[in-house]
Amino acid sequence: MRPTFRNGAAASASILAHEITLDNLLRMSSGLHSDTAGNRTDAIYFGGTTVTEQVTAWPLSSRPGERFRYANNDILLAARSLRATLGEARYRALPNRLFATLGMRHTVAQSDWQDNFIASSDMWTTARDLARLGQFWLQDGVWQGRRILPAGWMRYMTTPVGPQPDRSEGYGASIWLFGPAQGLPTGSYSAQGNRGQYVMVVPSHRLVVVRRGEDPGSARFDVARFTADVIAAP
Repeated sequence: MRPTFRNGAAASASILAHEITLDNLLRMSSGLHSDTAGNRTDAIYFGGTTVTEQVTAWPLSSRPGERFRYANNDILLAARSLRATLGEARYRALPNRLFATLGMRHTVAQSDWQDNFIASSDMWTTARDLARLGQFWLQDGVWQGRRILPAGWMRYMTTPVGPQPDRSEGYGASIWLFGPAQGLPTGSYSAQGNRGQYVMVVPSHRLVVVRRGEDPGSARFDVARFTADVIAAP
């Protein structure tokens, strides 16, 4: 397959696929095709298909780093790359090791039947555990005096680089970015789950807001407004 890009140049998809970086995947700018925003991956979630079967064969529709396109596939591939990098034992132990360190005792990372973690979804957790995760981020990746994340990682996560979404919120490395345009202080950021799960962090107020719910259809909970109301409350 030889896709044609906006600049009119044709290039080998196999060569360009090797240009996709981990940074591209985390920033939703891999250039891989997706049928819809998010790119439904129900075959993995419900149908017994594995990560490697589902997400490694999508064609490129733009050059890596050129276009923002929110897609589960990018995060699935990013998580799958850890398996090759860490090796089997460290890869399989990684989620539980992190959860145990943070005291997230009711959180489980589900995998497919080939033991690939489905990090784009299928994380079973509680509001208290999500609050611990938000507090961990707020503390710059330090927990009980111990640095867990590399220094500078949270700055990397929350810095918008490259193509951005066509909406008022920005996007960092796997996290949504908020600020005055959404009625919140500069530097606010949020993890957002499917249909109603949010972890909003407002560093300037040392605040973590967690919301778990089920928003049917297009009725979305306004986490930015809710957080602004919390900040403004006496």
